[in-house]
Amino acid sequence: MIEIGASTANFYPDLTENALDTLLDLGFRTLEVFINTESELEPHYIQHMRERTDAAGARILSLHPYISGNEPFLLYSAYKRRFEDGKKLYARFFETAAILGAQYVVMHGDRLESVLPQEEAIDRFEELYDLGRTYGVILAQENVVRFRSSDNAYLRAMRDRLREKAHFVLDLKQALRSGHTLDAVMEAMGKHIVHVHVSDHNAAQDCLPPGLGDTDFGHLIDTLNTRQYNGALIVELYRQNFEKPQDLVESRRFLEKIKRRRM
Repeated sequence: MIEIGASTANFYPDLTENALDTLLDLGFRTLEVFINTESELEPHYIQHMRERTDAAGARILSLHPYISGNEPFLLYSAYKRRFEDGKKLYARFFETAAILGAQYVVMHGDRLESVLPQEEAIDRFEELYDLGRTYGVILAQENVVRFRSSDNAYLRAMRDRLREKAHFVLDLKQALRSGHTLDAVMEAMGKHIVHVHVSDHNAAQDCLPPGLGDTDFGHLIDTLNTRQYNGALIVELYRQNFEKPQDLVESRRFLEKIKRRRM
């Protein structure tokens, strides 16, 4: 059963705990938490967020690290010692995800013009993936413009090389910004899509609340259903892309209506 949720990133730069409270107040019960700084990895802070979520009868499905933009430098450079240190930092994200009860940690990965051979980049993802599994967490690769994951051939290579370890986050606006159709990105990811970031678009704007643009969400849900997708559609916008918090509620209602029609 596909669930409809939202990310705390919608309210950035509001404090993460305030964004979480707002989503809970709006009735969202499936959540992604975007960790925005180092102090938000402190155990007391994370435990407090877990308690707030549990008290509301909600769950945090995924965690997004704040260092995504630095992953090429930290994890995918030619300087191997930095990668070893980067794994220690990622262990903290995996531990945090486990405390929050999150199933996935979202990764942007290597940069598009990487110094690493493709095979080595994929091997490093696998090493991080294996580390995440020791915490009971799954590392998932997101398609992101200007990153290696914006290349559908790279996604296919990850899928074919990693097999059951390949897990992908499909981001609609990032597919658009990378110049790809949604179908092309989904084909590259195959049956390994485990998480979806949704937004809408029109000819003038590439990121709108679902229901206010031209995206064929019925086709998206149909395609996911054919692949036995049982994850979530997480509404992930930028604060300038919507006027008021209630807009996110309207997006949820819009997606729920389409989902019911596709059952």
